[in-house]
Amino acid sequence: MLEIIFVRHGESKMNKESLYCGWTDSFLTDKGVKQAEAVRKKLAGEEIKLIISSDLNRCFITAEIINKDHRKRIEKESSLKELNFGIWEGLSYDEIINKFPVEAKYWAEDFTNFKIPRGESLMEMHERVNNTFEKIINKYKKGKILIVTHGGVIRSILSEQITGSIDGYWKFKIENCGITRLQITEGFPILSGINQ
Repeated sequence: MLEIIFVRHGESKMNKESLYCGWTDSFLTDKGVKQAEAVRKKLAGEEIKLIISSDLNRCFITAEIINKDHRKRIEKESSLKELNFGIWEGLSYDEIINKFPVEAKYWAEDFTNFKIPRGESLMEMHERVNNTFEKIINKYKKGKILIVTHGGVIRSILSEQITGSIDGYWKFKIENCGITRLQITEGFPILSGINQ
């Protein structure tokens, strides 16, 4: 059996300020560091054979903190980045609505396919992330793999694995430093824990 342990990064400065943060390198807050330390303690006894992290700082630092007990090489994976919010990076929801009312309207009407200017659509992110995830689970068949990434990435993978499409994307709430477990047995995915 293969078990994927997903951990969303700890609270970042832009999380704290409720700003849209996709590819922007927002650093962990003190609270985010403490959240990562709490996950480290929870996972200290797990036999993790591989750690993969988004290459953004908030994920990699979270992974490094967890890795203090495992001492594995952390593989950076740029395709496991969050949705690229393009011109909306660093803005609040209210700022987006006020500054880009036309684009925000199109986004509200079709959030899956609307491509944010200078960014990407949710569907583009979904395909990018799940192509990479399929490669991971096809390469590794047994053991435990830790993937430290973003809330949107975890939602995207769970939606594809559990519902078979992007349609379940908003049905999963992923908290900062929540531990989510996906078991894959003979090709069948089972969600065995979320936000632990």
